[in-house]
Amino acid sequence: MALDAAAVSGARLTRSLAGLRIASVARIELLPGALVPSPTEGNLVLPGAVQSAVVRLLDTLGGSRAAATLVLPDGVARGLVFEAAPGVAPLEQARFRLAPSLPYPAAEAIVDIRPLGGRQFLGIAIRRGVVEDYEALAESAGLSVARIDVASMAALDGLMRLPPAGDSTVDVILGDAAVSLAAHRAGTLRVFRSRRRDAGPEEADRLREEVMRTAALAGDGVSPRVRVVGPGAPALARALSALGARAELGWRAEGSGLPAEAAEFPWLGVALP
Repeated sequence: MALDAAAVSGARLTRSLAGLRIASVARIELLPGALVPSPTEGNLVLPGAVQSAVVRLLDTLGGSRAAATLVLPDGVARGLVFEAAPGVAPLEQARFRLAPSLPYPAAEAIVDIRPLGGRQFLGIAIRRGVVEDYEALAESAGLSVARIDVASMAALDGLMRLPPAGDSTVDVILGDAAVSLAAHRAGTLRVFRSRRRDAGPEEADRLREEVMRTAALAGDGVSPRVRVVGPGAPALARALSALGARAELGWRAEGSGLPAEAAEFPWLGVALP
């Protein structure tokens, strides 16, 4: 189950001989302002309204409510790609590297790492109180949480398992309130950045500039390929292509077993084979 500013959404997975398969997908819109993604403040402005939407979502999906993955919205976490120094525990180095960028005391952060190969890691930090609020909400709706993730991280998990789109790729991962950009060179994640999202008429122009800046930080001096997932992904991919970018959807429904609206759900990365 995934939560964001505009809606709660989720998928029910079943296991077959071929692995996990998506049995159903659903999305329930939220009242405007009921949930406001933030790395510092309480996100659940109208917790009762959000809980009601979650219950409706779970009823629509059906199946067991046990051992679920809870996906938090983009905009609540801070991420950083770093190279771990020899002799230093990567998790401790992630804590040290992320601490100066946190808008709250570092002691309140839950820090995790994702290995990228060799000594390269992606560090992620989320404020403990923010996570606890989402956990309590899920449990109040009858959901048993086995794993917690963030939408941008779930998307990256799936995108990095796909064949590389080229020597230089920038993934644009859209949330309702935030956008993350991840630059890959030669199949390795080199840069990860997050920004507030402004889905206005100039969004494609702004994100085109952010894509080029992110690619440059990863050492790319030419136009990268761009993969887009998240709310509004098809329209943004078309707009970026019109501006000259080599843009495409991060994942497509055709021949993949994914639902037709798959590109709108960044968290479906957790369900990709």
